Amino acid sequence: MAESKATKIDVTEENEMDLITGLLKAAEYKNEMRQTINIKRDGCSLFKFAIRPLSFDEITECRKKATTFIPNPKGASLPMIEKEISTEDYMAWQIYTATVAEKNGKKIWDDPALKQGLANAGHMIVTAADIIKTVLIAGELDSVSDAVLDFSGNNTNVVEYAKN
Repeated sequence: MAESKATKIDVTEENEMDLITGLLKAAEYKNEMRQTINIKRDGCSLFKFAIRPLSFDEITECRKKATTFIPNPKGASLPMIEKEISTEDYMAWQIYTATVAEKNGKKIWDDPALKQGLANAGHMIVTAADIIKTVLIAGELDSVSDAVLDFSGNNTNVVEYAKN
């Protein structure tokens, strides 16, 4: 049987405040952390935008927006059940949610001129996710979605952080 080692830490007012300060700083990730995404094709930069990390609740909401629901076969009084999740929509909603608003308070995907231009070009645009799916090619959609999840702490080794 493995021996258990107990570590005794004396909590003082000073290190308790350090802990609280650290926790409060960690909670500010939505406002403080930014990563720039640069969309390039054929070596030419087309556009850039900033993303921020997403919370678990935001990722869950993106999943719900990408899910088609059907009536519960066991009765109308029961909650609807998931039929299918569109991976493309899920990735697009993650990108949309993670996109940081520009100085004018709007996200690049919400620009009415962009929506109108895409509609004039024959694209069916209803939501911001439709704009993202139209503007980004499949590999870009996948890569940017992966960047959002990685920036949101996906694949983070918590033990490694705790050692530092």
